[in-house]
Amino acid sequence: MNASITCPPIRVRGRFLCQRGDRTKFFVRGVAYQVRSTLDPISDDRLAELKNDILLFKELGLNTLFVYCIDSTKDHTEAMKLLEEAGIYVFTTVSTPFNAINRLAPTESYNPDTMVSFFKTVGIMASFPNTLGLLAGNELINNDATMPVAGVLKAVVRDLKKYMKLQNEANGQRVLPIGYNAATSSARDQEVLEYLTVGDDEISIDFWACKNYDWKEISDMTRSGYNDLLHRFSGTTIPMFFSEYGNTSHQPRLFQETTALYSPAMSRVFSGGCVYEFWQSTNGYGLVEMLRHGSDNQVPAYRQNPDDESKISERREIHGGMLLIFKDFVNYKTKLAEVSSVEVEVVIEAAEREGEQVQTDTKASGPWQAKFRMLESCVDWHEMEGILSR
Repeated sequence: MNASITCPPIRVRGRFLCQRGDRTKFFVRGVAYQVRSTLDPISDDRLAELKNDILLFKELGLNTLFVYCIDSTKDHTEAMKLLEEAGIYVFTTVSTPFNAINRLAPTESYNPDTMVSFFKTVGIMASFPNTLGLLAGNELINNDATMPVAGVLKAVVRDLKKYMKLQNEANGQRVLPIGYNAATSSARDQEVLEYLTVGDDEISIDFWACKNYDWKEISDMTRSGYNDLLHRFSGTTIPMFFSEYGNTSHQPRLFQETTALYSPAMSRVFSGGCVYEFWQSTNGYGLVEMLRHGSDNQVPAYRQNPDDESKISERREIHGGMLLIFKDFVNYKTKLAEVSSVEVEVVIEAAEREGEQVQTDTKASGPWQAKFRMLESCVDWHEMEGILSR
């Protein structure tokens, strides 16, 4: 199959993510993807490992990876091409461990150097059709004391969108959807969401993601709080999905919440999600683990948790070591297969097709008026326009 057909760019249509024109609603069927040996798991210097991982992604039935950050000094061309050919999209943050908005000093960390770094990430990821979108921030607001970060975050969104508009006009560069990943789906984060979506498109996020681990053990839509989520977010006018989910209170994880997430009721408001996480680490959320040859002293990460050998479904001898396939992997694969029919042709309502939303002045009255203030841009746009026009 032609790769360009495999991963057509995702577009935002109202509260839907769409591919292949405006008629196919796209559901995120993903996993959080990070490796302990590097900050950037999708750079070209990891091609050999990535090829092996892609085989497992395809076995699972994934179409999306949540990558926490990339290294903008590295090439990603071949890695993203491999993922594209496998039908896999990527979303990541514009920040890096070296250039990011500091939630404890948001105004000071919003500066020209930070934005130039963000723009570099945009330039890299905009060149790939299988970039689902970029996050302007990742869990920046995690308590009431950090709520003022929202004003800086909205300034970052505005600057990213202006930069992409200028790049598109000057060089035809793709304009990517810009979103935010919230630490929770609480009332506090809902208030931030409302603020980030107020105003016109040039200053508002295009999609919203959040962590959600509320489904514990054997549960249902009511006990898990999913019905409450539907009630609270039913009026949201942009796409939403879970950036991380998969509570470990029951071992192995059964992923009943996957069935619920892609049910008709939930899929009317949420567009799927990413299970946390692909590779096992000491927190015990992994779907697989690699035991390297020659690492006789390596204590398997799964052994550093209360669970035991019963966690393992299969052992596969591969180049470089022993791959442990956990029962979580098998259960998630089964649940994704069961909900595969949810991705169907849909007719987008007229209002959603046009992506209509309330266009409100950011200074309008609301709960954010006294709390948040969008900063003036720190970017010298006259200089930037000159650079882009060369």
